[in-house]
Amino acid sequence: LQFLYFIGINHNMSSQNSSLYVGDLSEDVTEANLFDIFREIGPVLSIRVCRDANNRKSLGYAYVNFQNPLDAERALETMNFTKIKDKSCRIMWCKRDPSLRKNGAGNIFIKNLAETIDNKALHDTFAAFGPILSCKVVCDDKGQSLGYGYVHFEKEESATEAADKVDQMLLNGKQVFVGKFERKDTKLKELEKNFTNCYVKHFDKDLTDEKVTEYFEKFGEVDSVKVSRDDEGASRGYAYVNFKDHEDAEKFVEATNETEPEGFVAEGMKLSCARHQRKAEREHVKRQSAKEKQAQFMKYANLYVKNLDDSVTSDTLKEIFAEYGDVMSAKVMIDSETQTSKGFGFVSFKDHEASQKAMAMNGRILSGKPLYVSNAQRKDARQAQLMEMYRNGTQGRQFMNPNADMARNMGSGSGMNRMQGMGGMGGMNPMGGMQGMGGMQGMGMGMQGMGMGGMQGMNPMNRMQMGMGGMQGMGGMQGMQRMKPPMQQTPQQARPSPMPAPAARQAAEPSVDPARLAEMSESQQKNVLGENLFTRINSIPRASSSAAKITGMLLEMDNSEILNLLDSPELLRVKVDEALTVLGEHTRQ
Repeated sequence: LQFLYFIGINHNMSSQNSSLYVGDLSEDVTEANLFDIFREIGPVLSIRVCRDANNRKSLGYAYVNFQNPLDAERALETMNFTKIKDKSCRIMWCKRDPSLRKNGAGNIFIKNLAETIDNKALHDTFAAFGPILSCKVVCDDKGQSLGYGYVHFEKEESATEAADKVDQMLLNGKQVFVGKFERKDTKLKELEKNFTNCYVKHFDKDLTDEKVTEYFEKFGEVDSVKVSRDDEGASRGYAYVNFKDHEDAEKFVEATNETEPEGFVAEGMKLSCARHQRKAEREHVKRQSAKEKQAQFMKYANLYVKNLDDSVTSDTLKEIFAEYGDVMSAKVMIDSETQTSKGFGFVSFKDHEASQKAMAMNGRILSGKPLYVSNAQRKDARQAQLMEMYRNGTQGRQFMNPNADMARNMGSGSGMNRMQGMGGMGGMNPMGGMQGMGGMQGMGMGMQGMGMGGMQGMNPMNRMQMGMGGMQGMGGMQGMQRMKPPMQQTPQQARPSPMPAPAARQAAEPSVDPARLAEMSESQQKNVLGENLFTRINSIPRASSSAAKITGMLLEMDNSEILNLLDSPELLRVKVDEALTVLGEHTRQ
């Protein structure tokens, strides 16, 4: 998450009291920008903008370490809430102990704030009660105040005094509420213990309000009932009921949830009853659930399984993988619109050893289709891996079109002898010491049509830029284009099966025959797959200009996975979009 921007200044002085946290920064603020700003205060030891480990985007905050603690204090006093790239920053002392932030001591919550009150105005209002560690008005994505904020005092006594004196006062014409800050998880637990308001759905829409109320009164004294209706007065099938006592509300939820009371529930449905939750609370629960899923993803060994037949269900998937160990969960992904299998799923094992044993399922036939099994990766991790591969140039496996066979054969001794008798080579200039026809193998790879790169060992950016335009400056190329030698191959040189002309393949886009592909060598397999991939990628308008680069990236995948891409246009488009994202990120960096 961290990238250190270091300035060579003496580090002997302790920076314990000279480190500042700078928050609310724009994504495009860099260490260099901050150095130019804070060096006006005094000597800066180091600056660190915290970034996401996967996409390297700024997280919106940084740390600035001064050489002199007095300079850090002056920066806090004079530069807090100043604008950096048109966005007001928020500066506070760097507290290395996270418990000071998490225990809530000295923290107060203010709501019903006027839209004109910003961070600085809120700070100035509460500064009279004692030293403030942090002050923030919560805003939306557009920078508009959401009407509430937080003030964190250095001392608990200051927070108590501020809450007592400012609560119910008018600030900019609006009466504000000020109270001690409570973490959301703590408040939710309190609501669970005392709720009286319930949410009910899936009851019969033809029921009157009186019938709905009559059903609820079976479980206790009801304070109010509200059936939701549309503009025409028709019931939407859900309602809110508020009981007098918490015990009655709790009893109602436990007794009716997931039941089918006759004459009340809608046909084919089960009644859904739960404690009523506000939108903000529901969103918080969703975020917590996502975090728990991510924690489970890190805790358990997850496998990605694809090329599944439509008949394979989650239960089937769990059953076939159970022989390798304890399966925590197995799920086949279903299309929400068609309710059919997407052809892939996930299996989660309790321990990593079992998951590694289950990798033996890779290639096994299930319902007539070979499975592809690999370790599951999150989408952001996959994109980061692609970016790293592209940056380091490891994805550039060689792939060729049929015309490259001529160049490859010309690189052999027999091809060179045949070409020497044909003439037309005299106009070629040597390239990097290329002598005669012995160097044509590498050159032919760069001559492939449609900009397809192929030089093994070449940096991917150079390789991808090496197309027809890359041959400029090589003398005698017109003579090369005019040559049409009779390429009579010996049986040892003959390929297992002739490949159709590029134009014909572009028109028909045939799928690759796995049986015929299995008879080829590894390099020939990559050539055939690369040709088919390039043809399909080049037909996608948004990817045509980068078709060669994307093809080279996708050729790093397993051959069985590439076959799946060729058979599934939708899956290919997803991979192409991921590759375009990686290329775009690489260009920006």
